[in-house]
Amino acid sequence: MLGALRHRHFALLWAGQSLSAVGNRMFPVILALVVLDRHSGAAALGVVLAVQSVALVVGTLLAAAVTDRLPRRAIMLWTDLARALAVAALAFTPDTALVGLVIVIAVAEGLFQPAYAAVIPRTLPAGCLQAGNSLTSFSQYTALVIGPSLAGAVIATAGTTAALWVDVGTFAMSLATLAFVRESQAEAATKPPPWSLRQTALDLGEGFQAVRRRPWLGASMVASMLVMSITVAPMMLIAPLATDSPQAYGAAFTALGVGSILGALLAARLRTRRPGATAVIGIVLVAGAPLSLAALPLPGVLLLWGTAGAGITIFEVLWTTAVQRDVPDEVLGRVMALDWLGSESLTPIGYLLAGLAVARFGTDLLLLVGACIAALAAPLPLFVRGGCTFSSPACGPTAGGATSRPPG
Repeated sequence: MLGALRHRHFALLWAGQSLSAVGNRMFPVILALVVLDRHSGAAALGVVLAVQSVALVVGTLLAAAVTDRLPRRAIMLWTDLARALAVAALAFTPDTALVGLVIVIAVAEGLFQPAYAAVIPRTLPAGCLQAGNSLTSFSQYTALVIGPSLAGAVIATAGTTAALWVDVGTFAMSLATLAFVRESQAEAATKPPPWSLRQTALDLGEGFQAVRRRPWLGASMVASMLVMSITVAPMMLIAPLATDSPQAYGAAFTALGVGSILGALLAARLRTRRPGATAVIGIVLVAGAPLSLAALPLPGVLLLWGTAGAGITIFEVLWTTAVQRDVPDEVLGRVMALDWLGSESLTPIGYLLAGLAVARFGTDLLLLVGACIAALAAPLPLFVRGGCTFSSPACGPTAGGATSRPPG
């Protein structure tokens, strides 16, 4: 995994984003306390979180339109700058501007993430993509463990304003490293940005066509959407209700994070001719997490949540690597954005429906349904062409831009 760091531009990219990921994981904790500290109450917090989810979807939709038309590094720079300024403004703004700043942060996040996934092949040779994606997952899930704890510690000792400035500092570090990153393809070769709805629709259509020509890609996206909206969203909603105490609830998420970190380490060393089959096994492991909440004591919950975290990470690394290798660079950003759009757009619906279903049917039935959906949906890619190998022979397994040697 560390071999990917020998490539200077990826090393700079990864270092900055590792620090930024800690800030990203701090922000939800800070935002909740900022809203509550201003005496806005739980209802206002619910509105803010709902607006944040919708804005993230909007940002991802914008990413699908522009990620392949603008330099990806430039998108990351401007969105990081926008988030840094918005987070800084949160320290001073009156309550009336809070929602607007949250919208800016969420839209920028939606634009940033697909660009980040699509720029990695421009900073690494194809043979190092799996290692680079594993390293990225490792830092992201390490931040999931560190970020909320750091936010809580800073807020307890210095208040929410200080925590906001720590978050701004992580964005500053990201900007400093991005300034020295170079993409392998000449930025002048990018197409001009679209200025009409018709051109944007055509660009999105090209992204959908790229998915349609790769049945394994579409099937895996559908499987992920089903698992995220019907298994993971209800599980996250029910977890604080099903665990006996806040300590047990926190321990479950710690186990999920630790399992994800171990999954990243394992994924870096996996060598298989059938990455699709291996990735599917990883998603199937997710079924154990909701089952544990319904039927097992805390030690069983921790074990199966940790296993689910490892499975999710293995799937993410193998799937992302396969997409970066199989999808042409000129459409890769749109494909990544469409994947994010599908997952993010249905997850809020999953939360909403789960809340209604819990009131009517109780938690155990909903958890069992979620486990069954994960077990049934995960194998969908294996029933279509290219599903076992996560590749499309007709399109060429090295069709993507990752075949070119990156700078540095």
